[in-house]
Amino acid sequence: MTIRAKPLPTISTAVAPDLRRFLDRLRETFEDPNGLVTKTELLDTGAFKNSNAGNLQYVEPGEEQSYIAPPAPLNLAATGAMTSITLTWSGINYNSGYAYTEVWRASADNLGASVLIGTTTSGMYADAVGSDAAHYYWVRFVNVLNDKGPFNATAGVAGSTSPDLAYVFSQLTAAYGVSSDAPFFQLTSNTTINGVVIPAGTYIKEAKIHSGQITNAKIGNTIQSAAYVNGSAGWKIDKAGAMEMNNATFRGTLDVANAASGSRLKISATKIEVFEGSSGTPRVVIGDLS
Repeated sequence: MTIRAKPLPTISTAVAPDLRRFLDRLRETFEDPNGLVTKTELLDTGAFKNSNAGNLQYVEPGEEQSYIAPPAPLNLAATGAMTSITLTWSGINYNSGYAYTEVWRASADNLGASVLIGTTTSGMYADAVGSDAAHYYWVRFVNVLNDKGPFNATAGVAGSTSPDLAYVFSQLTAAYGVSSDAPFFQLTSNTTINGVVIPAGTYIKEAKIHSGQITNAKIGNTIQSAAYVNGSAGWKIDKAGAMEMNNATFRGTLDVANAASGSRLKISATKIEVFEGSSGTPRVVIGDLS
């Protein structure tokens, strides 16, 4: 839709000759079809868009309009371990204009007091804060035009790490044990010792288990085989999800995805497939083509 400026009113009173000439030229400019254009007309061309500040912003040819306003991240969650807090969220594949995510942190639930602690292109961030730490977190998306979207929420997401086990054992030993050789301590409720809150649970300094069944296990650093040797023997999985082993057998399908782009590599017993982007457009198929 084209909106033209309204005609200027006729001047009926006497004015100075030079001012009249100026006003006549101004009228001609406004009323000429090739004269001034309005902001609405520029927006209608598709070559300009309103920026977050309300100003006109030129759109490069082929540029997606939604680059200008990244959405708010979804489902931010914080999971604490022994010395780090792992953050996860969703929504990074809103379109190909996504560039990265900013991660903000504060010691209190106050977005205004938070500071930027890092960026990542994936939907996960590990914050190494040490033991016995507690923080609040926020995240927001930034697109390829460096436009910053809204934070996930005004209220922060809380995350905390466990107390240092060496210190916990020293406090438990001093309070309940006769020596540091006490095999374990059982606390039926949260207990404060010398100003440190120790969560309820069983604290075992060292254990050898012949056969055990664990419903959920949280590994503070690594889990590995007894014969593990870096680069040559055994297996190891660390807290960041990195895995090392000699061989692997998959009875199902191996599906590997890029968290930033959404592209995937899928390997099954009959074929290898490569999919591009979050839309899953097939690009390569090797093997069974049926």
